[in-house]
Amino acid sequence: MTTEEFWKIYTSEEDILNIFDITYDFFSNDLPSEFVENYDVGEVILETLGHNESAKEFEKVIKFTELLQNKHPELYSEYSHYFDGFLVDFYCFHKNNKKVESAFSNFVKNPEEDFDILLIAFKKLLFYQYLDTLDTTIVNIYDTVKNSSKLIGGAGYDLAVSKFYINLEKIYNKTDKIEHFNRIEFAESLIPYDFNLKDKAQTALENGLLGSNLPKETIVDNFIQNRSDFVLTLQGLFLKEMKNKNFHFALSGRLWDNMLGFWEELNKKKKQKPDEYFSIQSDEFEQYLDRLSGGFFVDNKSEMIAVLWGSVYIYDFLQSIGLINQSTYNGFKETSKILKGKVIEQFTGDLWNSNFVHYWAKPDSISEIEFREEEKIFLKSIFLKPHQFSKLRSEISEELKNIGELSEYIIQDGKTDISKSNLLFDDLLGSIQDTKKIKEKNNDQYIDDDFAKLEPIKIEKKVGRNEPCPCGSGKKYKKCCENK
Repeated sequence: MTTEEFWKIYTSEEDILNIFDITYDFFSNDLPSEFVENYDVGEVILETLGHNESAKEFEKVIKFTELLQNKHPELYSEYSHYFDGFLVDFYCFHKNNKKVESAFSNFVKNPEEDFDILLIAFKKLLFYQYLDTLDTTIVNIYDTVKNSSKLIGGAGYDLAVSKFYINLEKIYNKTDKIEHFNRIEFAESLIPYDFNLKDKAQTALENGLLGSNLPKETIVDNFIQNRSDFVLTLQGLFLKEMKNKNFHFALSGRLWDNMLGFWEELNKKKKQKPDEYFSIQSDEFEQYLDRLSGGFFVDNKSEMIAVLWGSVYIYDFLQSIGLINQSTYNGFKETSKILKGKVIEQFTGDLWNSNFVHYWAKPDSISEIEFREEEKIFLKSIFLKPHQFSKLRSEISEELKNIGELSEYIIQDGKTDISKSNLLFDDLLGSIQDTKKIKEKNNDQYIDDDFAKLEPIKIEKKVGRNEPCPCGSGKKYKKCCENK
């Protein structure tokens, strides 16, 4: 097929999905020089990728990816960041560790190129607990990211915090052998990552990691009198508890930090009793998760799901040590089920992308039946095509029948209409507040200064000119909102 013949078909066909085989055959051969020099090759590549990925034609995406990798490696290298983010997600879901490592390795070669996509993939590997890969990545790219003139200041925040927890766990693992926590070794290991943890904060954290369980009265009194230090002790206790459930510190630490941000945002500097401090209202938690999720340019739903599902472990822990009463705990459980149900219903087609929550150990408060039936829904979601939400009840009817109480929150008597605008996380359909503002609010006396100085940022994903416009018009970005 000549360039002119292919281009005529490509430009005249409204639905790119209909000409995949033609495009694949054209790229299976050496590309004519006039096509490479005079036509928009990138447009064809990105539209073929984007449209098939959006339509969940994943086999075609993989097929086209492998064709470019093998037949046109230079072109693949130029556009690899668009492919590799999807590949990390896809192969994490399918537990193909070798291909996960291969896809993520391309980001490491040039971390400044679309660092926002790298960071989303980095978090995904964190949630799936690829700790060795993350540790090596941080060591190799942190200086480049920190010193880059192309990135906004503070771009290395997530890398540095993850390294803090990774190194903390390494020293903790040695503690049984050496009979004490090696502060000097830990402090020196953090110097390249701009951490200088104060002795007072270090002691508070160690008290939780290495100390025995405290009486309920002591825990409550310490929390009321000295919350700024005692939350670090609580965090140490939580890290230790979750390690027994096979959570690495980097994962459980991130979950704790996100919830701490939420608690401090609500309570600010007010002294509160534990049940007042940890009490959660559904609408407040919903708004926080909404902001955490991202917007047009940042798809951070996986972190939102990680925090929502991860919060169950945290409240199980708080209740188990007697820091909160049964009423506060029950209130959280109700809120958790409400928001989980809405997420499962409204983001059904995307749930597969966050199935890491079922790689985690089952929370003590969740029944085995609910945990496994919920997992089946997440697994099925990879097969649900866009705009098929009307089929939700029939597609997961067996799971809804078996899952128990949570089914009441997933579909309220079949009356929930996904097409209406009063959705949970409605800001995902428009612009959102900068998450940096949330972090700024948290930099008070209750957040340790060593964490606060590494101020996190929000990095917006760049939309390719030939990608579908994020406004949902169905047009290409260059023909729609690029110049607005």
